[in-house]
Amino acid sequence: MTAKEFFRQVRRAESELKLVNAKLEHYEELGFSSGGIVSGTGNAHRSSSRVELAACGAVDALRDLLDARRDFMAIISRAEAIIKKVPQEKYRKILSYRYILGKSFRWISDELEYNDPNSIYRSHGWALVAAQKIMNEQEKEKAAQE
Repeated sequence: MTAKEFFRQVRRAESELKLVNAKLEHYEELGFSSGGIVSGTGNAHRSSSRVELAACGAVDALRDLLDARRDFMAIISRAEAIIKKVPQEKYRKILSYRYILGKSFRWISDELEYNDPNSIYRSHGWALVAAQKIMNEQEKEKAAQE
């Protein structure tokens, strides 16, 4: 896996966490809103309250949230460990701002006071190259241990 693919996974994990959290919030809102009766799951003789449906949905969403949070924490920890080993401070900042904090290239360019805003793309590429070297070293170490 390339460094770029790995760091994209970091961003996707954060998006997944936000999505599942929104789902949980939806069920909480549904449970606290008007508590009328709605039809059940196709069974004509059984009806469920909105609160009951919301509670069941919230339990599922909470389980998904815990799984997404565990996955997110694992990938963030690995990303931070890789970034920490990048020797150049500027590259560490670029990777942290972009993938840990989710900042835009324009924001990073302004924060690092680039004269040419487009230069950030070249620096980002070099930061990924530095991260790739670290990831390759980690893979070699892992293979040697096995």
